[in-house]
Amino acid sequence: MGVVWALIFPLLMLLVYTFIFTYIFSARGTVLEESRPLYAVWLFCGMAVFGLFQATVMRGCGLVLENPQYVTKVVFPLEILPVANLGASAMYTAIEIALVLLGVAVFHKTVYATSVMLPVVLLPMLMVSLGVSWFLASLTVFIRDVANVTVIVVSQFLFFLTPIFWKRKQLEAELPELSWIVDVNPFAGIVENARRCLLHGLMPELGTWAVSMLIGLVAMQLGYAWFMKSKRGFADVL
Repeated sequence: MGVVWALIFPLLMLLVYTFIFTYIFSARGTVLEESRPLYAVWLFCGMAVFGLFQATVMRGCGLVLENPQYVTKVVFPLEILPVANLGASAMYTAIEIALVLLGVAVFHKTVYATSVMLPVVLLPMLMVSLGVSWFLASLTVFIRDVANVTVIVVSQFLFFLTPIFWKRKQLEAELPELSWIVDVNPFAGIVENARRCLLHGLMPELGTWAVSMLIGLVAMQLGYAWFMKSKRGFADVL
């Protein structure tokens, strides 16, 4: 079904997670405040934003290994591969955000003007994703197990430590000793600002966005520097 899977897969994941957290685990502190349809939109918004990083990094690990002909046979700017990969992930994310906006229009009866701020909110996520992709695409050439470690860290560790299924105030109220998790997680502020713009009609928090931008710039510069320095050894390994 081609590009239709870009709609089907996230919707199926949304149904699974919504069912688990609203019916099985009851998602205390979130579902009790909102109806299930609104919770589904809230949940899907967080999944779509974090999914940009998740998809980019997961696919980014094997970019060089999957294209050895660009390393050994032709002169090719390999650093473009992660950029193209990020562009593909951004296109899928745009489709998912369109579904979020559709949900907002249906259940909130409006689409907030602050939604136009979403590209600005997601800019740090794009930079972090690109920087990490450069780093992992290079490192995987030399250490093949990096891809497996990335699956665990990104799909399990970071995914559940980011406020996608839970809220910051919920964690601060019930487990204040763990509230530092949100403070040190660069993705938390990005997800929360995206929800502010799309779901609540509020402008993003400038301080949180500025910190995310700083982290994004550093990650992108370091990732690019690592890739450009290490790619000289790709041909010898491949």
